[in-house]
Amino acid sequence: MMSNLPKTADVVIIGAGLMGCSTAYELAKRNVKNIVVLEKNAIGSGATGQSSGVLRGHYSYPLLTRMAVQSLETFKYAEEILGNEVGYQPVGYMFGVDHENIEILKKNVEMQKKNGVNTGIVSKEVVRKEIWPQLDTEQFGAFAYEPEGGYGDPVLTNQAFADAARALGVTIKQHCGVKRVLTSDDGSKVVGVETIDGQIIFTPYVIVAAGVGAHHIMKNVGVNVPVQGQRAQLIYISPGASMGTVPSFGDFKHDQYIKPEVCSGHLLLGNADHADPQYIDPADYDADQYPKHATEAAIEKAIMKFLSCFPSLEQAKLLASYSSAYEVTPDGIPFISRTPIVGAYLCTGFSGHGFKIAPSVGKLTADLVLAGKSKQEGIDLAPFRLTRFEENDLLLPDHPYSTTVNSHV
Repeated sequence: MMSNLPKTADVVIIGAGLMGCSTAYELAKRNVKNIVVLEKNAIGSGATGQSSGVLRGHYSYPLLTRMAVQSLETFKYAEEILGNEVGYQPVGYMFGVDHENIEILKKNVEMQKKNGVNTGIVSKEVVRKEIWPQLDTEQFGAFAYEPEGGYGDPVLTNQAFADAARALGVTIKQHCGVKRVLTSDDGSKVVGVETIDGQIIFTPYVIVAAGVGAHHIMKNVGVNVPVQGQRAQLIYISPGASMGTVPSFGDFKHDQYIKPEVCSGHLLLGNADHADPQYIDPADYDADQYPKHATEAAIEKAIMKFLSCFPSLEQAKLLASYSSAYEVTPDGIPFISRTPIVGAYLCTGFSGHGFKIAPSVGKLTADLVLAGKSKQEGIDLAPFRLTRFEENDLLLPDHPYSTTVNSHV
């Protein structure tokens, strides 16, 4: 049975993940009245629902640091802002580097402080005694620690934005995929969207927040969006010992990240080594058919990395694993951008950054649609434009870490 859709909308957003819902919320806050969000599955069923949920301000890109700082305020005060909690757990975030990157770490921490992150260098002794006693600190060069970092719940966060948007009058239609964007006869501007079941909504503005699916949607109207899927494989373990409260940990030396689960005491292990990524052609990606579990090789690698820096936790046990795909761009920086088609906008390509900066992304996307430029102090939209590759004008870190292919730092 076809759902009853409005015939017209002021704005249609494709995708009800965190980016689509945060953008809908921000537009509605600014008195855009007729907003329709179309989701082919369920709210948060794509990359958002599979996110690790780590929260940090640690970046080597000042722009992303500022977005993370702005977004953290929403995570901290979500009940006041959105009316619902988002599972924010301020267990802290720690980042460890090898000896080669000590000075770069110090420079990045100073940059982060200047941009509002509560962070600092901590000694190995402090790490052993106060932060994570089981960690073998001697193999690391240095550590940074931000006490307000930690993690949030991606599903709760997505739902909180969706509920807040609905409370402001936004229509969210689930299980209602978009077949194509409709353009004028000359292809120069948006006039509407057609759903998979053949319904048409006429609208002058479409925001494509469809993750990996953005490539296919825009290809059909002649716009190349260089995003592709990349496989993420995450592992849940029981550490085999009580650790107390420990932080989320970005282990740059071994290219892994670890997120604690406060309630259960379990740990989530993720791979941050992008030397040999498993890319997925967007044309072939089907979330329903995609493998739901990590491979044996990925599990073995994750546990090996974990034990290399936590050798005393040799009794750790595998509990579960899951696998998903998230969208990546060639430079690891997202698209928050207009396109050659008037009225068509992109909000995609978050390359693993998305959850921690999502509240800021919603504000920026609303700014772009309504004002044509960022209204957020110190946050420029230009580095996120679609044309940056052909213009050879890419966002680069001020102090890049050496000997790494980790584009998420």
